[in-house]
Amino acid sequence: MQIAVDIQSLCDPHPSGVGHVVLETLRAWPVDPDVEIILFSIGRRPASLPTDITSRPDVRHVHRRVPSKLINPLRAQGIVSLERLIGCSVDAVWFPNTGYLPRTRAKTFLTVHDLAWALMPETYTWVHHLRYRITRARWWIRRADVIITPSKATRQDVIDLFGREKNDVHVIAHGIDPVSFHHRPLPNDATVRQRLGVRSPYIVSIATQEPRKNLVSLVEAFNELRRRGHHFSLVLAGGRGWKRRALHRAIDQSPYRANITLLDFVDDTHRPALLRGALCLCLPSRYEGFGMQVAEAMACGTPVVTARNSSLLEVGQDAVLFVRSMNVRELTDVLEQVITDPNLRSTLRARGLARAADFSWAATAQSIHTLLTRAA
Repeated sequence: MQIAVDIQSLCDPHPSGVGHVVLETLRAWPVDPDVEIILFSIGRRPASLPTDITSRPDVRHVHRRVPSKLINPLRAQGIVSLERLIGCSVDAVWFPNTGYLPRTRAKTFLTVHDLAWALMPETYTWVHHLRYRITRARWWIRRADVIITPSKATRQDVIDLFGREKNDVHVIAHGIDPVSFHHRPLPNDATVRQRLGVRSPYIVSIATQEPRKNLVSLVEAFNELRRRGHHFSLVLAGGRGWKRRALHRAIDQSPYRANITLLDFVDDTHRPALLRGALCLCLPSRYEGFGMQVAEAMACGTPVVTARNSSLLEVGQDAVLFVRSMNVRELTDVLEQVITDPNLRSTLRARGLARAADFSWAATAQSIHTLLTRAA
């Protein structure tokens, strides 16, 4: 049996959350002598794959050095097929995200990480919505043979919005790398935080700068906590997103601007140290398809305050503190409890570590492998 996997998300020098999921899933992929894995990508820059993937005898990487701007429209129109791209036919193909997907005769498995663009269209730009139209995201979600979602909440969103049958939508949660994300402090943790310009004590939020993440509410809660006499800093880590003018205005107008550290994308090698040193992680997002940073924070023994909505409820369960995402007063009061009560932080730490043990990339990879091979 031959299974193709789209690794286009790994061609970027700084892979997104989707790229992280793809990489960790492939690294944990079970060895099956009856299955060959064909990893495919296009563009001027091939995917940078670690040797523990490329050295496997059951893995083959096919990269076509064709400009993306040239071939993407052809893929979107169904002119270029998967079989032409990789030079052979396969039994199944896993598309880890919507995008410029080629038509294929193989059984198709599509991962839908979240549906924020459909549920909260006002938080996206017209460019985003145009891209979703061009790539036919709605068409693929309706037509793919099997849909994979990282949470029950996203599964229900797919069923409600696109009318998919329940049996065609499968929940496979993301995992956590226990080698990197653990609660034991490392000797270079303080050095990493110093290089990032982080000053302790601090609350951290890891999220792309865009409206759905609701970071403006966090800045307002931080201002109020400082007015109440609590001395700590706020660290906002995450890539530069879109519609971020309100966030930057809130930061610039904060009387405690000097105590707000705005970081860009923080890679996997530095993120654990950033989490381990924090008083807590705060993610007041209005919607999440999974909330990877919540799982990673729990694995690092970091208390979590997050929003009471979407997938965050099932990921955090009783190991985190929940607030209404747009209620700044409630967010402020709960954060105050966490930063002032060491016993509460200790309780959340213990519960978080226990909950984080439920997330494994090995389990994720095995579930996807089993789903693909059985269905194909």
